[in-house]
Amino acid sequence: MTSIIKISNLKKSYENGNIKALNGIDLEIDEGDFVSIIGQSGSGKTTLLNMIGALDIGDEGSVEVAGYNLNKTKRLNDFRSKKIGFVFQLHNLIPNLSVVENVEIPLYARKMSGEKRKKKALNLLDLVGLKDKAKIKPTRLSGGERQRVAIARALVNEPSIILADEPTGSLDSQTSNDILKLLIDLHEKENVTLIIVTHDLNISKLANRQIEVLDGKITNFK
Repeated sequence: MTSIIKISNLKKSYENGNIKALNGIDLEIDEGDFVSIIGQSGSGKTTLLNMIGALDIGDEGSVEVAGYNLNKTKRLNDFRSKKIGFVFQLHNLIPNLSVVENVEIPLYARKMSGEKRKKKALNLLDLVGLKDKAKIKPTRLSGGERQRVAIARALVNEPSIILADEPTGSLDSQTSNDILKLLIDLHEKENVTLIIVTHDLNISKLANRQIEVLDGKITNFK
C-alpha cells in the first residue's frame, strides 16, 4: 500500500503555548484506508484532522498529504479543492443558496461552465438520494438530509480523502446509521481514503484502523 498521509513530530499550541493541542504526532495512513480517530473532548483529535485538511498549520513537524508538503505549499486552497472533501457535524450549508448551489461551491475554484457545475452537482445529489430536493433551500431539509447534502458537496471535487468530523453527532440513531453506511459505501466503491473523528466507540470500530488520541499524542493505533 502507498501512504497518502505522512505526519512527523507534529506539534500545535494555542494561546501563546499555554494550550498544547498536539504534542508530537507521528502517523502514516495508506491510500484507500478507513481510519477512525477517537478521544475525549480536548484530546486533540479535531486539531489533527484540521492539520490533515490544511485548515490549520502546525508549529513544528511536517505534514505530507496526497503528495503535498503542507509546510511548504502556499496555495492551500488549491490543495483543499483538489484533494480534500470535508463533512462537519453541523453541515455548514449556506441557507440562502439552494441545495444544488451548495453542492456546486467547491467547483468554483475550477475552470468549469455553470452548466457542467450543475450537472455534476445533480449527479452527486442523485447518488445521495436528494436530486428531487435540488432547488429548495437547506432550511427545509431534515438534519439527515442536510448531512447528505454535505456529503455530496464533499464528493463533488472527486477528492482523494474525505475528512468527517463527528458527522453523525447531531443525528438520531437511525439517521446516523444511514449516513455512516453512505460514507462507508463511498469509501469502498470509490477507494476514497476515509477519516472519521468520533467520540463513539461503536462508530470507531467500523473502521479498518483506529487511532486513539490523548493529550495531543497518539496513545494507540491498531
